[in-house]
Amino acid sequence: MAKMAGLMASFPKGAWVAAGLLLAIQAVGIRQLSLPERDLPLPPLQQLPVQVGGWSLSNEQTLEPSVMQALKPDNYVLRDYADPSRGNPVNLFVAYFKSLQNAYGPHSPRVCLPGSGWLVHSLRIRPLKVPGRAEGIPVNEYVLEKDNARILVLYWYQNDRNVWAEEFRAKLTMLPDLIRYRRSDVSLVRLVTPLETADGSQELNRCQEFARLIFPSLVEDLRKGD
Repeated sequence: MAKMAGLMASFPKGAWVAAGLLLAIQAVGIRQLSLPERDLPLPPLQQLPVQVGGWSLSNEQTLEPSVMQALKPDNYVLRDYADPSRGNPVNLFVAYFKSLQNAYGPHSPRVCLPGSGWLVHSLRIRPLKVPGRAEGIPVNEYVLEKDNARILVLYWYQNDRNVWAEEFRAKLTMLPDLIRYRRSDVSLVRLVTPLETADGSQELNRCQEFARLIFPSLVEDLRKGD
């Protein structure tokens, strides 16, 4: 698996302090409450379509044992999709975590790559229009460089209740979700494609197109795990 990374997005200092205090309060509350969670079935990620628009599954992969040990996803899928008319393939990684109450969970692509030598060239959060959501979804967009290679990374988090870009929002919603729904499940969705054009606009458009096409299937599969 290609490991992703980045830098923390810029937020006012007060916002980070408030978020940190809220997370600490919620962590104490969760330990004291010890809320049991529903025994959810795993979403059938392996049933994601092998044909998405003009894109076809070109390679099915498995996580390396060391990565699997570090992440401990309850289910995942790691695939390459290719459209011969659209250039380089897009790598899709979806990792599902049944609960955020343990020590494991989605490892942020913001913090993985520096150890592998990747440098962040640019980063932003931008809305992406997808079927079924008039307001679109927020997506992290990264351009990373290593030696003479560049890659584009798009990623976000979702469950059957929400979609978000910022990692800390998962923890912010954990206690309310535990109280209301008796669940704290989350999935990390990550797309990667090589960059070959100078401004990367072609690759960005191609990756966004794939994201729009695969999003309804992701929503459906996560609902099946409900």
